[in-house]
Amino acid sequence: MKIAIIGGTNIETLPMRYREQAVSTPYGDVVVFKGKLKEGNEVIFLSRHGVLYANDPGYINYRANIFALHQIGVTHVIGVTSVGACDYALQLGEYCLINDFLDFTKMRYASFEREHRKDLHTGMDNVFSSALNDTLEELILQHGFPYSGRVVYACMEGPRFETAAETRAMRMLGGQVVGQTIIPEAPLCRDLGMEYAALGLITNYCTGMTGVVNDVLIEHVMDQNRADIFELCFDLIRRMTTYAD
Repeated sequence: MKIAIIGGTNIETLPMRYREQAVSTPYGDVVVFKGKLKEGNEVIFLSRHGVLYANDPGYINYRANIFALHQIGVTHVIGVTSVGACDYALQLGEYCLINDFLDFTKMRYASFEREHRKDLHTGMDNVFSSALNDTLEELILQHGFPYSGRVVYACMEGPRFETAAETRAMRMLGGQVVGQTIIPEAPLCRDLGMEYAALGLITNYCTGMTGVVNDVLIEHVMDQNRADIFELCFDLIRRMTTYAD
């Protein structure tokens, strides 16, 4: 078992000494970061948007990112993401685990080329790993972090925020949180048979719910929780890789 963390906005580098590894794939080149926990467990990290946030959500090379992890032997992936709540029952600063999605993206490659994916048509049952979600949920509760449960994620194209009308529509369709990056990241992992979980942090309410939505609030909430996010991910790596060994 080999676990990788994919980080997004304000989760762009490892908080430890690391080395860089350039990985060439059929879809482009990717830089992967590798470090070690004090217990010796390997930590693999990939910055979703590229070095120095090079790519907006719609222009991320998701296929290169996931294929690169697959090529270096990664079997399990934790995607970390900030999300906006379109459900008033959810509170800012709460963690959530994504267990299903609605896809409103428009211009992204949704699958690998046929020769690289396991099946002709990839099933979307259990896209989000029950085993990873169960372990993350247990760790969140053990730490006493605020937790809003397992949620349905609506993915927008971005980089603009959603409109108030879109917020109402996503809520009516069953969406609870909104983001811009987990799709096609999760389905691509499923294409290759990799286990995937998405750890979300609720950083804002969606447009039309409370006040103005902007990057400043999102960055503030992520900054406050960065250390805890990494601690959760590192605890999961300690538990699952030690158990596997």
